[in-house]
Amino acid sequence: MVLYVVRHAEAVEESETLRDEWRYLTEKGRSVAGKMSAAIAKLGPKPRLTITSPLTRAVQTAEIAAEKACRRNVIVASELLAPGADINELIAHLKECQAKRVMLVGHEPQLGLLVAALLDRRERVISPKKGACIALEFDPDRDKPAGFLWYLAPGKKLITSLKKAFADKRPDPHDSQAGTTAP
Repeated sequence: MVLYVVRHAEAVEESETLRDEWRYLTEKGRSVAGKMSAAIAKLGPKPRLTITSPLTRAVQTAEIAAEKACRRNVIVASELLAPGADINELIAHLKECQAKRVMLVGHEPQLGLLVAALLDRRERVISPKKGACIALEFDPDRDKPAGFLWYLAPGKKLITSLKKAFADKRPDPHDSQAGTTAP
């Protein structure tokens, strides 16, 4: 399955009169969501299923993305993508999913934790920017259930290297060169 993991676009700030779950996209957020969705649609197979957090800003991002994705795209709001939801429950749900191309729209830090878990890199810091997309090849039958395809952030070029997309100053224990010194 191709899995597109999208962080919601820029939203208005929470206030005394606007609770977090009702925060909506700014005009800039709507514009970025539209441009990113068009770019995602050009980069690979279009998602047929979009699963989104039920929070307003994520639903709006998902609706904009679905317009660009495919006329047969179905949007489903799920508590599995709400802030604080259990990552393992989301992964179990994805393993049962029959769709071949799925877009997830949600929030940080949950999305970064999900991607790190799927890439078997839980010790790495993966934090997509607002409106950004991480594309993965997801196969639940493998020991490492996902492979990194690319990362695209608003206003940036496509990055096809996980190491370049999410530079981390800590050594990566999966890197065979980690801990060695040059002669």
